[in-house]
Amino acid sequence: MHRIKLLLIAIIVFVSAGMAMAAGNELVRKETFVFAIEQGDTLRMDKYSGITTTGGSRPVVLFAFGGGFKGGDRATPTYVAFFHKLVEQGYTVVSTDYRTTLASLSPSQVNSAGAFVSLLQDAIATATFDFCRATRFVIDHSEEWNIDSERIVACGSSAGAVTVLQAEYMLCQQGNPMKELLPEGFHYAGVVSFAGAIASVGQPKWAQAPCPILMFHGDADRIVPYEKAVFGDVGLWGSYAICQALDQRDAPHVLYSVNQAGHEMAERPMRENLWEIMAFLSRLNDENLMRIRHIKEQTTGEEVPVKAYSLEEYIKANM
Repeated sequence: MHRIKLLLIAIIVFVSAGMAMAAGNELVRKETFVFAIEQGDTLRMDKYSGITTTGGSRPVVLFAFGGGFKGGDRATPTYVAFFHKLVEQGYTVVSTDYRTTLASLSPSQVNSAGAFVSLLQDAIATATFDFCRATRFVIDHSEEWNIDSERIVACGSSAGAVTVLQAEYMLCQQGNPMKELLPEGFHYAGVVSFAGAIASVGQPKWAQAPCPILMFHGDADRIVPYEKAVFGDVGLWGSYAICQALDQRDAPHVLYSVNQAGHEMAERPMRENLWEIMAFLSRLNDENLMRIRHIKEQTTGEEVPVKAYSLEEYIKANM
């Protein structure tokens, strides 16, 4: 009888553990929605949310994938693991498509640096437009999804980081048509950029104060410039240049840079800097806690000088 009892206890424990593991796998629900169809492209978004619906409306992280405006996948495994971590912390995550207009670009189409700059500007504008449409879709479904439309954080990797930075930058400029896509006075609650930049004529200047911005970047990035890649007055202004402009405006932001690091910073912080990301997100609820912070991570070994980054190098790296 004693052995039977022990066997029954063992079976109950085993079954209970199996149920707990299964429940753990189901803590995050994924749902897919179509939010736009444009010139034959069907744009979708994946919503990751917690199974538990208790409590008030949840803040949202709206994510844009990387891929050089040539491709990319909103469900890249590194991203999804990051999304699950955010959901565990009480966020709803929406990973969205946008059109990648450089996907069909051939080297024969780029007969000058000016031609490439024009194509790149169009690609960034298209991605930003689509990201704003995705934002509007999220806002329009906020009640149904039990989310807080005033706490939407824009987050992106590489080309996606360019997109989210550009979106908030456009919302801060007077008379920009992008603003018509969203409710009057809308701004993101915050921006998290993994190796991003802003396209502008001259160093970025905000007509209105932007939301708090967290930027990660390697100072030896040869894909997206850490400082700038300029053709005439037009160029891509990387995290360091953005940081300088935000310093002048005394706007809350955090620059987390890593010396000698390359474009791996487009994904590495999602695995290794969760504490810094969550600390930034938690401070968005209290303006008194937001600060200007410049964090420089030093790597061991011999210092490697960072060479100047030209537009020609950017074109070569992204063709």
